[in-house]
Amino acid sequence: MRRCSLIIPDAGPINSLWVADQLSLLLKLDMTIVLIDAVYDELTSDPNNWPKDNAVKKFVEGHTPPFVIEKTEIGAEARAKRARGEKLKKNIGDVAIADFMSDGIEKYVISSDPVVILYEDKDISQVQFLRRPRNLHLLSTVGLLRGLESVKLISSADAIINEMLHPTKSDRKPRILTDLPGGTDIPAQIGSFWAPPNS
Repeated sequence: MRRCSLIIPDAGPINSLWVADQLSLLLKLDMTIVLIDAVYDELTSDPNNWPKDNAVKKFVEGHTPPFVIEKTEIGAEARAKRARGEKLKKNIGDVAIADFMSDGIEKYVISSDPVVILYEDKDISQVQFLRRPRNLHLLSTVGLLRGLESVKLISSADAIINEMLHPTKSDRKPRILTDLPGGTDIPAQIGSFWAPPNS
């Protein structure tokens, strides 16, 4: 079985990992990492004025692959409107996520290999699939950290979570994590697990 794809359909995990100065943890997974275009645009919309936008842009652009920006109709429309100087609806990211989760995800789950959805937006865990793909694994940021600790890739999930909740860098705002203490980790129905590449 080849290593699965990691899809990040909302901005939450990236924001939280940036707050804790831990974006590089994503590279330890040795997976293709898929970001939805509208979410990527939201994360990097003002790199000249916002440290987070600048850091995320440099990080993703500096690691392509494993990062892949998945294009959506909604994202393309939003980008065209931005280029024309038109104002965007506030929920454009949510609309793109809903579109991708109902339609775009199909190309990733069509094979029998596991696909991991890494999220923080609680609405994502409640997406109603007509038939939930048997190879879809749902994982929250907290669940990811607990898993990385269990395979000894990080020494303390709690230390990183604490940095997310109480950042020590002055340019970062505390995150709100709704699934403490254990996080959400719902394996695929076909079974799914992960171990470091050289274990």
